Amino acid sequence: MSTASAALAAAALLAACGGGGGGSSDPGTATPAAPDPTPSAPPAAPPSRRDAARFLSQASFGATGPAQVDALVSQGFDAWLTAQFARPAALHMDYLNSQRGRDQMAGETPRISEEMSYEAVWQQWLTGEDQLRARVSWALLQIFVISNIAPDIRPAAMSSYMDMLNRNAFGNWRTLLQDVALHPAMGYYLNMLESEKENTSKGTHPNENFAREVLQLFSIGLIQLNADGTPKLDSAGKTQPTYDETVVKGFAKAFSGWSFGALDTSKNTQFHNHDDNIEGLWVVPMKAWANYHSPGDKLLLDGKTLTGGQTAEQDMKEALDTIFQHPNVPPFFCKQLIQRLVASNPSAAYVGRVAAVFVNDGAGVRGNLKAVVRAVLMDAEARGDGPAANVAKQREPVIRFANMLRGLGAKSASGMNRIQYLDSSDDALGQSPLLAPSVFNFYSPGYRPAGPIAAQGWVAPEFQISGETAVAGSLNFFADLFQSGGYGWPEEHRLKLDLASLAALDAAALIDRLDLLFFNLGMSSSTRERLTTLVGAVKGKTDKVRAVLIVTALSPDHVIQR
Repeated sequence: MSTASAALAAAALLAACGGGGGGSSDPGTATPAAPDPTPSAPPAAPPSRRDAARFLSQASFGATGPAQVDALVSQGFDAWLTAQFARPAALHMDYLNSQRGRDQMAGETPRISEEMSYEAVWQQWLTGEDQLRARVSWALLQIFVISNIAPDIRPAAMSSYMDMLNRNAFGNWRTLLQDVALHPAMGYYLNMLESEKENTSKGTHPNENFAREVLQLFSIGLIQLNADGTPKLDSAGKTQPTYDETVVKGFAKAFSGWSFGALDTSKNTQFHNHDDNIEGLWVVPMKAWANYHSPGDKLLLDGKTLTGGQTAEQDMKEALDTIFQHPNVPPFFCKQLIQRLVASNPSAAYVGRVAAVFVNDGAGVRGNLKAVVRAVLMDAEARGDGPAANVAKQREPVIRFANMLRGLGAKSASGMNRIQYLDSSDDALGQSPLLAPSVFNFYSPGYRPAGPIAAQGWVAPEFQISGETAVAGSLNFFADLFQSGGYGWPEEHRLKLDLASLAALDAAALIDRLDLLFFNLGMSSSTRERLTTLVGAVKGKTDKVRAVLIVTALSPDHVIQR
């Protein structure tokens, strides 16, 4: 069966079928045991296979097989989380260094390329044992966005930024915010790098890009929020802004005077005059130049003013502390983290419970991301076999691709990959890590497509990149993947799918395996009927597998994570 005919058969089938305790051996003479004065809580019941599969789709890049799901059932969620928190982070810069100089002529200075940075992301997703950290870091990258879509962010900058997100994924949000602010990749992307104090004679002022986006997109948003993420309304029932343009200007001044940390801050000329091609400049935090920092007063949030004359370091600390303590941060950040991992439309109560953990992790610590991640994944709204209608989200395209590669045992001879550019909507996925179209990410967390979703007042962020072209392009992409049996080139790095193990199963077992790997054991009866019909209609064991995988890839109950 050709790719084109397989795609057409899948589309036709969809149209035809619709969417879819111990005791004594002598009890008569035994002395009763004294009751435990502080009885421990009974052990938590093991999760069901359905909930274990759901959990892995939320906390990782998908199950690799029945053994992984069954191991989680035996281990339990809490123990799995504890083990994942303890796993060391994969280092993207290590991957770049291992690939340095490849495909170059003898005698050339070994270089790294942007393609290596993209591959490093996928290497962690597909082979890393730190799956939870990788999934959370991906969520953080979609909040604290950098992108090479311009392009020109150096490979070392992108990969060291990913290492920074990995390092902070289970740390404290305040530390994460500072590391984001001072990373040269962010400094370059949002123009805080080399932003200098105002000069009235020249009519210049500090660049406002980072100041604006750190408020609007990274931390507090545009309107005041209640603790559960709902808008805080005034006496007239209207929303209230969190800040105005004067506050943006105040933060821009507070953030002025920073350049590459690998330069000599005692030499004023180096602030602007340096070779950006020096790799070492992009892997260490930025440092301050006193001569370029705005000396005046700076108005911050809620009327707080930084008194003029402080150092750039002092102003940076107080500005970030002001953001960190703002009451919007817990609900604003936590809701987005829930959206990226669990559900597009969490209830206000769910957001409020997780935000409360952000405020106080139980030990008086604000911003403990390890506690926040645990709260997101273990909340009663997220767990169970029968999630409510609002506990759903579209699996974004790259997550679906990673899920397929992991579930189908994709491996290359070299152990590496060549997954690089997937941002085309025509023949790829319309989404590619580190290539978001803007600082607003691939989609807005508040995007609401017209129709039934909007009618319920819900949002569906990922649908912003799910237009007709993208749907058709992804169908062709997955059809090519399954028909060719793998992805990438050259041959030694080609990720080859293990279709033989699926082809060895009978029809019922094959559909059950797909249900576990790609539907979280929540396959609808209509999809099961569709796949059963298809298996009976296609000749050849491997052709059957390819056909049902194509239909799986575009089935609504796979595309929507529940």
